[in-house]
Amino acid sequence: MIDARTGESLTTGSLEAAEQYQLAVDRILGSETGAAEALDRALALDGNLALALAARYMLAKDAKSADADVFKERAVLAAEGALPWERAHILALFALLEDPYSNLAAAEAYIAGNHRDLLVISQLCGYLIFYGGARKLERVLSIMESVDPSLQDDWACLARLGFAASEAGDRNRGRVLVERALRLRPQAPYVIHGYAHVLHDQGKPEESLDLLGNWLNEHRRSAEGGAMYGHVQWHLALAEWQLGLAEQAWQRYERYCAPETTRCGPVLTLADCGGFLLREYLRTGTTRPVSAAVSALSERFSSMLSHPFIALHLAGIQASAGDLASLEQSRAAIATKEPSDQTRLSLRLVDAVGQFARGQYADVAELLKLVSVDQRISVGGSRVERILIDLLEARAVELAA
Repeated sequence: MIDARTGESLTTGSLEAAEQYQLAVDRILGSETGAAEALDRALALDGNLALALAARYMLAKDAKSADADVFKERAVLAAEGALPWERAHILALFALLEDPYSNLAAAEAYIAGNHRDLLVISQLCGYLIFYGGARKLERVLSIMESVDPSLQDDWACLARLGFAASEAGDRNRGRVLVERALRLRPQAPYVIHGYAHVLHDQGKPEESLDLLGNWLNEHRRSAEGGAMYGHVQWHLALAEWQLGLAEQAWQRYERYCAPETTRCGPVLTLADCGGFLLREYLRTGTTRPVSAAVSALSERFSSMLSHPFIALHLAGIQASAGDLASLEQSRAAIATKEPSDQTRLSLRLVDAVGQFARGQYADVAELLKLVSVDQRISVGGSRVERILIDLLEARAVELAA
């Protein structure tokens, strides 16, 4: 059996097991439901299918399932009898899953010789978005443009290339590519999510409102059990918020996107929660007490404040609650970390949010003037996060006038 994307042979005697594995990969790349179930069917047919075991470990680890390590051990054993390319794939994938920051360069070296391994490529680009530093936009776009030409019409590749092009500033090209991907795979939450980002980058919330509303009406039944569903709803809430439909946006956020209701992973939940609460606070100046679920989410990330992405969103949550004591605690926690460009940036962002919460708007404006474009990119996340910093700065300038 030949793997459809890589063009390489799969080590299995079961054609059906290989087909179920490839179905699972499609669902993983599309952020669709049913990937774990497809992998389980593959493994029921061939319990030594190494790539299926590796992918199952990835999903179990992401879900923090108790059996994650069992899948990892089985994958390592099965890899001993697999083909060299399969072993290399598993090694690269596991390195990213275990320590993404330390293994970015090794993964980039791996895909330089494996231009069709879209599963590893997608994982690498996802981690680069958070850990890739000031040059991450060029790095991700370069990686996606280096993908083998045989995948130029692959929907999963088109969606990621379009997202990368838009993030790097070529929004018209990004839109064309993502629209092609959506025509090829209209049911994929990842693709519609990429389209939402492109429309956000283009400053077109009206189009986003129509697009996402229509997509959810058509694909709600298949999408609502998936991890990306709450985030797609968040993009719709963001479009509503941008258009002044604040109450509608708030209701959507609470129903689908808040920590109590979302099915997103913890990092995306933090981004959606912190981003929405801070935006609403910047606009209205009204503080709201946080729920127990938001407090638990904040506590989960309290040890990671040296990462600017975490610092920005946690500070946003604290400011939206009027919790100046927690903002001071966050600042003190970052100050104890070993000095670095990242910790200094984290400290500056927390200081800016804290000063805003105390009404020191001119100080916020002066402080954020010192945060360069490169530093804003290095915060992590997408242009949605960079715009959050811009909103903070613009609102401070407005209130200081």
